Amino acid sequence: MDVSKQVLVDAAVRRFDAVGCEGVATSDLVRRLGVSPGLVYRHFKNRDELLAAVLARVQGELFAHIEASCPVVPGERALSMILRLAEAYSRFLESRPQVYSDILSPQGRGRSPVAGESGLELARLSARVVKQFEVLLLLGRLDGSVRPEAAGDTARRIVCVLVGTVRLRLTHVRARTRNLRAMLIALAGARSANRAA
Repeated sequence: MDVSKQVLVDAAVRRFDAVGCEGVATSDLVRRLGVSPGLVYRHFKNRDELLAAVLARVQGELFAHIEASCPVVPGERALSMILRLAEAYSRFLESRPQVYSDILSPQGRGRSPVAGESGLELARLSARVVKQFEVLLLLGRLDGSVRPEAAGDTARRIVCVLVGTVRLRLTHVRARTRNLRAMLIALAGARSANRAA
């Protein structure tokens, strides 16, 4: 059976969707697809290379979703952009919780860390998400919609609130969206934004 690299990556992405980084392994592909180890190793030198390919695919899907969900709105204040961006991430997290739990959660905490090139790719992806919020916080400080002291640590807190809100699933999706908005306004919003909310 000749299995293309694309088929291998598709199968690995499905496994990543189900169980996260821990479930992506060349031996798993061999067993699930019924192919020889040599076929997998013809396309990927090792697990790290396979996981890097999976992360590249997932990253593309994530940011395509974000671009489609958060078009630029001329004249929009930064706090509003932060809320829309957080809601877009939330919708994606809701649809693929295991994947984005692994991507957006800090490494460690009971899990074996991802090493090598895939670990670097995971760190870059997570940093890119935080950077989006950092940029919007900077714009918000300029337009007065967020607190003057809101900075990088606030961006990391926003991501933590986002992941925690979705992961806990304590309320219905609509209530989670309202709660997320309220928490982010309380976390980053300028005093006038807090009163308006």
